[in-house]
Parts: sequence; C-alpha cells; structure tokens
Amino acid sequence: MKALIAGLAVALLVTPALAQGHQRGAGKAEQGEKAAQQKKKAEEIDKAYRAGLDRIPDANVKQDPWAGVSGGDASKSKSK
Repeated sequence: MKALIAGLAVALLVTPALAQGHQRGAGKAEQGEKAAQQKKKAEEIDKAYRAGLDRIPDANVKQDPWAGVSGGDASKSKSK
C-alpha cells in the first residue's frame, strides 16, 4: 500500500514537468522572430559603436592642457 501511494506521489510530481517538455514546434516561429530581432538590434548597437569610435579624435596629436596657463617658465626661474 505504501509503495502504491509513493508511486502515485511520484507520478503526480513528474507529470507537470513532462507536460512542459512536449511543445514540439509551437514556439519555433516565435524563436525565429526573436532571433531576427536580436540580430537586428545587435547590428544597430554595432553601428552606433562604430559611429562613436569615429568621433574619437586621433591620439597622434599631443595636447598640453596647461599650455595656456601663464607662468609656464616658473620652473626655469632662479630659486635660492
């Protein structure tokens, strides 16, 4: 009797899990649409990334942020 009750309990617990796994082809159309949307979104992100890289100035030009500050020769002055 205990084995029968245990078997029924296991069967009741396993049934919902099996029901979730038997969706053959039901979601494939939605998956295809989602994949296409994700690919399109990835392309847009990549395009925006490349546009952002194009706006970055060249690193070859060295800029001195203190060039316009007066007293630039203070380090060369005579100190006692």
